[in-house]
Order: sequence, then C-alpha cells, then structure tokens
Amino acid sequence: MAELAGDVIRARPSMFPLVAFDRIDDADADAALVAWGHWLGACSRPFGRQSFGLHLHSQLVAVAVSASTVNARCGGYDRGEVVELARLVSRPDCAWATRVCLRLWRELAPAAWGKAYWPVRACVSYANAIRHTGDVYRFDGWRRVADVAGGNPGVDTAWKRPRKAAKEPKSVWAWDVAARAPAQAGGTTREQSSDTTKGGTP
Repeated sequence: MAELAGDVIRARPSMFPLVAFDRIDDADADAALVAWGHWLGACSRPFGRQSFGLHLHSQLVAVAVSASTVNARCGGYDRGEVVELARLVSRPDCAWATRVCLRLWRELAPAAWGKAYWPVRACVSYANAIRHTGDVYRFDGWRRVADVAGGNPGVDTAWKRPRKAAKEPKSVWAWDVAARAPAQAGGTTREQSSDTTKGGTP
C-alpha cells in the first residue's frame, strides 16, 4: 500500500520496471554510441565522466554521457560549476527516446556529478549548428547562451590524433540547476516524450 507524506507518494516500485534510467558502465555507453552511429563516436575525454542509460523492457534505448568541459569556461560558467552533456544518442528505431533521456539526465546527473566531483550550478551542452538546430534543448527549457566557432569536427580530438579540418559552428546551451530543487541521484525514473534527432547530440 502506498504511503502518503504531503505531496509525496511512496509506492513500492516493481522489481521488473517497464522503464528504467540509471548509471551504466562507460564501456557499454561507448558501445552504444558507436553502434547507433553518433557522429562523434565514443567519448574518450581523459577526465571526469559518468554514463547513463534509458532502458525500455530491459533493453537499452538511449544513452547520455556526463563529462567535465574541455574549456576552462563554458556558457559564462567556470569548469568547476558545470557538468557537460558530452554525448546524447538514442537507438535508431527509438528516436522518441532522445528527449526523454535528456530530461531525465538533467534531473539526475547534476546530483550524481556533485557526489563524485563538485557541486553543479548548471548543465551545459554544445549543439553542432550544421547538424541540428538545438531544438531538443529549446523544447526542454534550456537557454541558448552562446554561439562559438567550434573545434575540429569528428572523432580525432586534440588528445588523440590532431588533424587539420574546417571548424563547424556550435551553439552552447545551459540548464540552470541552482534555480531548481536538486533531484536524488542513483534512482529509477520514468517519463515519456518524443523527438526525431538523428545521429545523436551534441
């Protein structure tokens, strides 16, 4: 029987939930990023990172990866004030899961990052302006805080194998965590939405 405490209803969750969102191994997240065709591939940043997965009927349908920012400042914040959404991708036949995963990530990732690294004032993410408009962030209530030239596109990042390539412009989006009550990390959450982002974001 459910317990009532003000507006909070404590109902016993199912042992086998239809939908689950939680931390997953980085290796599993990277495998999904590659298999599902994220244009940046696996996340190989040599610093702080956490991976999350959205499961439907025990099958992974979307992945979000938290990381510390490459630059010392991003979107008007110092590195030690933010967590970056470094990767977001859904299984090709589950494009609707992109926005669901984004919403759940920004609700749960800041607290998880704060436990492992530092308190988070804002979530930030870069959107490649050539590949998509950033609507996935706009529709979720994020603010477009900057437009930047961007770095070299593709998987050959500065810490792997530098290459000469044309820079692709990016928009920078932010979600202010400080203005909201913090969510509890490590739990299981359920939600539904829709999106048609292709090739993953950012």
